[in-house]
Amino acid sequence: MNKILTEIKKIAQENIKKYLPKVSNKDLEENGKIYYMNDKNGSTFDYYVNYHLSPFMCFYNDEENMGALKILLFMDGKIELYIFKNHESRPFKEINTSIEVDNTEILELAVIMDKMEKNDKWGFSIEDMNSDIQITEKEINEFTSQEEDYKILSELLKTCIVTKKLLDENWKVGFMQKLESKSKMDSGWFLSVGNETQEYVDNIENLCVITLNELCERDPVLIPYLMDKSVGDSLIRVSNEEFEVDNEDKEIYITKFK
Repeated sequence: MNKILTEIKKIAQENIKKYLPKVSNKDLEENGKIYYMNDKNGSTFDYYVNYHLSPFMCFYNDEENMGALKILLFMDGKIELYIFKNHESRPFKEINTSIEVDNTEILELAVIMDKMEKNDKWGFSIEDMNSDIQITEKEINEFTSQEEDYKILSELLKTCIVTKKLLDENWKVGFMQKLESKSKMDSGWFLSVGNETQEYVDNIENLCVITLNELCERDPVLIPYLMDKSVGDSLIRVSNEEFEVDNEDKEIYITKFK
């Protein structure tokens, strides 16, 4: 078994024994096997968007099959571990730890897990997979070549503030400004038609929160202009296909969807 997976299994067994002393192997699914739960997102998404591998889990052996233990392995070797009592969906114990491993080894494991997914393996036991294999440079390059796409996806999943006029009256974005993010999932972007009055914008009832992705599905031209911007940056639309930094020396190109 891959050495990182071996360490994950060891950590799982030690913590189940320590924090669930009355739980025996027969109380756990397949005598306590650890499953790689990639069903929701997949390894590539979790690696580049959530910065960890998909969750490793051990389940109770009953009709509900509730989780007994959950492990998240982050790209820097840090681990978040959650212990659950039977029939409870919230963990009663949360543990932060780490393993001695470098980024390259975690990347290689992510490639191995991605390879398993391409062979139609989902929610599988790490003990039943052939994980002690050599990954080729080509396979690593194919995996890392997706980083930029997932970086864009990660940004587009975040929320932004837009004016209701923009959405309700079918206008295209004419003005955008990058503000301070208020949470991990807040992009910080404010977007508007560009012809709203300050009084209109200052009224919270005229604003709403949506994901950047919802906006870009309507207007894909926005995507490259939303990436890698700093707080305080402002852009205006200068044509149907182009935005420029707002130097307050040009009129905003204001238009609707046809």
